[in-house]
Amino acid sequence: MTADRVNLRTMPVRLWPWWSQHAIDLVGGLLECGDLAGADAGHQQIDACEQMASHTLAAGRPVMMCDSGTAALETLYAALGLGRGSEVLVASHSFRATVTAMLPAGLVPVLCDADPGTGHIDLDDAATRVTARTAALVVTHTWGRPADLDRIRAFADRHHLVLLEDCSHAHGTRWQGRAVGTVGDAAVWSTGTTKMVSGGKAGLLTCTDRQVWERAMVLAQPKHRAAARVDGAQLLALTATGAGHNRRVHPVAAVLVTDHLIRLPHTLAAKNERQSNIETVLAAELPWLQPLPAPQGHVDGALYKWHWRSTGRPGSDTARVLSAAGIRARLPAAPLHRLPLFTDDRLGALLGLRRLVTPDPATFPGTRALLEGLVEIDTRDMYESLPDGDTDPAVAALERAASLTTKECA
Repeated sequence: MTADRVNLRTMPVRLWPWWSQHAIDLVGGLLECGDLAGADAGHQQIDACEQMASHTLAAGRPVMMCDSGTAALETLYAALGLGRGSEVLVASHSFRATVTAMLPAGLVPVLCDADPGTGHIDLDDAATRVTARTAALVVTHTWGRPADLDRIRAFADRHHLVLLEDCSHAHGTRWQGRAVGTVGDAAVWSTGTTKMVSGGKAGLLTCTDRQVWERAMVLAQPKHRAAARVDGAQLLALTATGAGHNRRVHPVAAVLVTDHLIRLPHTLAAKNERQSNIETVLAAELPWLQPLPAPQGHVDGALYKWHWRSTGRPGSDTARVLSAAGIRARLPAAPLHRLPLFTDDRLGALLGLRRLVTPDPATFPGTRALLEGLVEIDTRDMYESLPDGDTDPAVAALERAASLTTKECA
């Protein structure tokens, strides 16, 4: 089976995700036979997807599918058995679900500053926030930029912390020759929405501890699928009821995720080719707009989104000019310490969540420096190579943006 190549000469610009005709036909077959529950002990599409994800993303570690990346995170946070009130170190510059998914388990997120050069958790700042209650560290490979896993693993070991990787932006990414998601004690990939591997709404998890794996199985996959995979007598008894969750994936999503896993090498190559060409033009036409430097040790993978720093002018003005020229540009999302759940410690109580510590925005100078002047580029029109001889529409858009900038400065 091979990835279908989209014919860009005969179709308008199309935004990711799309799937091959083979996948569409398989989904049609599922609809015709009515096999949509995925509740049996074994299911052809789900089992095949988990096996391919294990091989493609997780270096052979066992992989479990859930119905979303957030559900996979919730499952792992509960399955780790850290105890209610345990503290978890996480960068304020993280996707919201990386943090909010730990709240139902009674875990306390401790927001840490970001390194302004990489965007990842500042381990020096994190060290000052370690207490006797600190039990885990979560690292997010944000925007597809892998964190320094050597330093992070050493930090977690030194402080006796469980290390969890959120790889939802980093499918197929490697750090110093190792796949992200295989250095931590547990890892999650979102395979929903517009991710580089997408089933519309789905997620993947893996972990190294068999007890954690079996607890996750009972929490996410009650009854037949869990009973076929759990060995411990007590947890096996719980498979009859589960714990009130139903997080198993839909077979249609499994078909779509498998399709993107097959296509992943092509996806990564296409995005990297387009990025290289566009950055060459960017340097010539808009030299005051600088791409964030490539992460050190990043040897495989592609960026989920691109980020360019605007020097000498506000990022909001740059985003407006780029958007007017046809570039899918906007400002990055606000850091978590600026959002209502973390600025008003009364709000969580409305949802039955434990009281959160309200962070002082002044303690996040690295995050502020990282986001200053930064513009985010949505790359959903960059998932296919251009036919030979065709001009990249983004190149023409950059030339228009340069013209607009010249007129504004005149």
